[in-house]
Amino acid sequence: MIFDYCGNFEYFREHKEGYEARETKTLSEHIFGKQIRIAAALQENAFAGEDCQAWRAELVETCHKQVAALNPELISVKLRLQYVEKYKKLDSFRSLSEGDKGELLTQIAPLVQSEETDEFAKRFDNFMYGLILAHMEQLPAFQHAKRQLHDTAFLLERKSNIPQIQEKLPLLREIHTDAFWEANDILLFEKVRRELRDLIRFLDEGDGGQKHIVTKLADPVMDCQEGILLEAAYDFEDYGAKVNRYVNEHGDTLAIYKLTHNIPLTAGDYQELERVLTRELGSRDDYEREFGNKPFGLLIRKIAKLDHDAAMEAFSVFINDESLNQKQIAFVKRIIQYIERNGYMENVAELTKPPFDKPISFVKLFDPKTRTALMAVINQIRENAISLEAS
Repeated sequence: MIFDYCGNFEYFREHKEGYEARETKTLSEHIFGKQIRIAAALQENAFAGEDCQAWRAELVETCHKQVAALNPELISVKLRLQYVEKYKKLDSFRSLSEGDKGELLTQIAPLVQSEETDEFAKRFDNFMYGLILAHMEQLPAFQHAKRQLHDTAFLLERKSNIPQIQEKLPLLREIHTDAFWEANDILLFEKVRRELRDLIRFLDEGDGGQKHIVTKLADPVMDCQEGILLEAAYDFEDYGAKVNRYVNEHGDTLAIYKLTHNIPLTAGDYQELERVLTRELGSRDDYEREFGNKPFGLLIRKIAKLDHDAAMEAFSVFINDESLNQKQIAFVKRIIQYIERNGYMENVAELTKPPFDKPISFVKLFDPKTRTALMAVINQIRENAISLEAS
């Protein structure tokens, strides 16, 4: 008789290939990944300004240098040489597609190394890039990052006797103002990252340097239970990163395919997404902490985007309408481009804001009947990611 205390038989019945071990991501990998995601997001029309594009060029240059510095003699690099050779060419970063972003995050990011020696500065870089991404993607995690930046600024202010910190006091105090946050300016956040990153090391310094704490721990047996299934150990990889990685690596699964091709989900599709997002990759609490109450379908669509052919098909009645002039067709194509990049349009009121307000506004460009028909298609694309098809 065999006593299977650890549930090995049950585990291997469900996972016939065994457990695939994953290495912990390095800080350099985290930073590179966030820089790539920001560079891709900055391609959108909303960030077409000269300052934003100059920042994107800096991010691209930084990432490209790290790829170019990879040693082709290393086994880890040889195994992914086709990707390394591709992204050693600066032109590969000029316009990053979702496929390019996926390759850079999964194939290149694990290989890169940073020349930065200040570990505290690197941690702050990682934190601030995360804050910027949370703001750009309108994630609930932004509120937590906002509080954390407030706390960091407060702790630095308490050490204002240090000349380097004293020099940055105006910026530190600005972080506590409503105007700073109401500006919704990612370039202002980037300014904070640049100007404060070298100060973070002072938060680790006490009188006479860092103190060493010696502990003596006893581990008495408090309780003993048998026959109870243990929960899976917590995976310390960032939940949001795990979700993004899963979606990018499983685009051919039925539910994700439907979402990227504007096909309504069935109840079974929804249940599978719920299982993956709230049990396989983390808990429901993890999901709500990271994404709030955003519906599963909208989240997947936001990450995976909408397929170009599916978007063109949805708007084909307008594209093929011979009664529309060139300016109207160009406006429709701008809508298609926006929805492709964002997965959907949250509210048709976006049509009255940049980049849709120039050179001619939506209201002036189309008659009421055409405006209503366009808004109906936009709303239906969003609805297809939420409503369930009768099975």
